[in-house]
Amino acid sequence: MNPKIEGLRKRAFMLYAGPDGVKLVNREVRKAGIKEEELNDAQLKAVLNNIIKNVFIDYIGLDKTKELLTKDVTHISGYHMNVEEEYHKIHIFERIKFTRWIFVFLVAFIVLVIAWEAYYAQSFNSVQLCEKKKDIQAMDDCYLAIAMSKVNITMCENLSTDLKRFHCYSTLAVKLNDVSSCQKIPLTDVDLIDDRDRCITCVAYNLHNMSLCDKVISQVKQDACVTQLDRKMSLTC
Repeated sequence: MNPKIEGLRKRAFMLYAGPDGVKLVNREVRKAGIKEEELNDAQLKAVLNNIIKNVFIDYIGLDKTKELLTKDVTHISGYHMNVEEEYHKIHIFERIKFTRWIFVFLVAFIVLVIAWEAYYAQSFNSVQLCEKKKDIQAMDDCYLAIAMSKVNITMCENLSTDLKRFHCYSTLAVKLNDVSSCQKIPLTDVDLIDDRDRCITCVAYNLHNMSLCDKVISQVKQDACVTQLDRKMSLTC
């Protein structure tokens, strides 16, 4: 503790009849942004002036402040217990600021690691990285993300279930305007047939090729495919 600041703490403790005065002095010290032990002469002078003005003069006036500053404060009953607690609060505040910067740095580092992993997955050892995932869902999400970002339909084959694979085929086939990829979806299930028909319809619409509507299995959806191209408006794609 700086002895001059400490003297003002004791006088503030007397003036405010307790730790509130110490808190006010410590607030002025914190405004400097530097530990009081590390203040140079100019900084210390500025802090002392601020304490005297804001803690004493503004409260009791100049004359009473001058009188208070001449008082002997060697022994103040109950002071040491309170001031020590407040003094430690300053250092706790400084540690909190330091901890906060560490936290911000760690968050930024984690974000960079995640971004690098995503970039690595898409640019280098994509399949190998996905294979290292610990559960099937995470692997599927990894494969699907790469398939969609690279528009790489062969990545769909790595998905764990037929439903996921065929939905992947359908989505990318439309992006690629590739009817043959739509036709990879088998006719073994009503939902799969619907997915296949929607895929072909969207490719036909994108290419403005009405002849592709003939490849749609459902007659109702085949007619809808033709209608969408006629009207140049699609509610499906």
